[in-house]
Amino acid sequence: MVEVDRQILNDIQNLPSNFWDFKSSDTRELSHGIHHYPAVMIYPISRNIIDIVSKYKKINSILDPFMGSGTILVEATVKGIKNIYGTDLNPLAKLMTEVKTTPLSNEKIKFLEHVVINEILKNNEIILNYATKFDNFIKQEKKLDISAKKNWGDNAHKYLEEYFGSEHEQESFPTFKNLGFWFVPKAIVCLQFLKKRILEITDAELRNFLLISFSETVRTVSNTRNGEFKLFRITVEQLNTYEPNTFETFKKVVCRNIEKIKAFSKICLQNESNVMINFDDTRSLETIADDSIDMVITSPPYGDSKTTVAYGQYSRLSLHWLDLENTNETNIIQLDNNLLGGKAYTNKLQWELLCSPTLVETLEKVSAKDPFRADEVFSFYLDLDKCIHAITKKMKKNTYQFWVVANRTVKLETMPTDIIICELAKKYGLEHLTSFNRNIHNKSMPSQNSPTNIVGQRVKTMTQESIIVLKKL
Repeated sequence: MVEVDRQILNDIQNLPSNFWDFKSSDTRELSHGIHHYPAVMIYPISRNIIDIVSKYKKINSILDPFMGSGTILVEATVKGIKNIYGTDLNPLAKLMTEVKTTPLSNEKIKFLEHVVINEILKNNEIILNYATKFDNFIKQEKKLDISAKKNWGDNAHKYLEEYFGSEHEQESFPTFKNLGFWFVPKAIVCLQFLKKRILEITDAELRNFLLISFSETVRTVSNTRNGEFKLFRITVEQLNTYEPNTFETFKKVVCRNIEKIKAFSKICLQNESNVMINFDDTRSLETIADDSIDMVITSPPYGDSKTTVAYGQYSRLSLHWLDLENTNETNIIQLDNNLLGGKAYTNKLQWELLCSPTLVETLEKVSAKDPFRADEVFSFYLDLDKCIHAITKKMKKNTYQFWVVANRTVKLETMPTDIIICELAKKYGLEHLTSFNRNIHNKSMPSQNSPTNIVGQRVKTMTQESIIVLKKL
């Protein structure tokens, strides 16, 4: 072990045992507070890792190959790191991270403060009147039940076309499946008005900033349950009295986001960081040059998207409303299938080839209870192994990878992902330097769930994360 390794490990090991918990930290300061996203890695983790490593080793380039909402990229920009790379397969994550890592000039911030009140939200009373009339058209003239899955639920776009195509100026309302199931009539009309006004702004940075605020408004005024990342609708009883205030919600979101980007820009406007964000599959990382990265900090999915965090499902409504590229119905539904472990791999003979005895041992336990579930779990780790290989090829020699992971439970068996990653990494020339734990506070998921669906049988959800430190030799 070289002296730099010793110094970094010494700094880490001398910290208090609860240092990495960050229980009382404001985890939504600066642009971190723009837009919610599932399973976000809180920023103090990456901030402190960068601080510790940069004391002993120059960091010119950093990569987060599972960037999600851009936490690591924001922190790297705050630190002024020269070349910052992030990749993700989710178009919403890409747009979100672009907005959160782009400092705005004072002039642009003043324009935002002016345009929201005086341009985008002007004449909103007229639009509310249109929205109310359309609501009456649906409920009174057409006598539709807006809580029903059929008619309004799956054909809202047809009623919008019928009403606005004949009575008022033609509008390009969304036509995605189950539009009416997820939005009440008034909300659709008001959202379309906001979107149209935002798209009239020619400056791409300002337009994207407002579109991300619009995306958060879409989630808030939809019929989804509060605090849920997966798509669950509120009850029929709630829906029948649901009156979301779309314009007021948008105004609050934008004003909050302006304050967040203002604080970020004050720190970062003079930094000369180059932030490069790409759609890229971490199993190949084709957009990143080999032997070019000084440090990786990342938090991969804890397991396959279908049974852990459904990023595609969380993003679906926003993707439809934002008209982001490659966001037709099939592609959005397939997003979770394209993430790690999205496609089951059924060749048990391949288990040993990954060179992880711990993985094989755990898969045998899962397979004894449910062979198909074992196949799904193996698919995730097969993909994760490809990611480790691809990431390591992009690293310079004698550089560090920091992996923040949690050990999920499958069929009541704990999957020791922290140990499995260390075993997988060895064959790619990575040395495991250390691992340390942190307690997860303020989780979005419940502290217990019922994975077996047997009444009374409950297991704890993930309450700890491990931070794994690997070095490319």
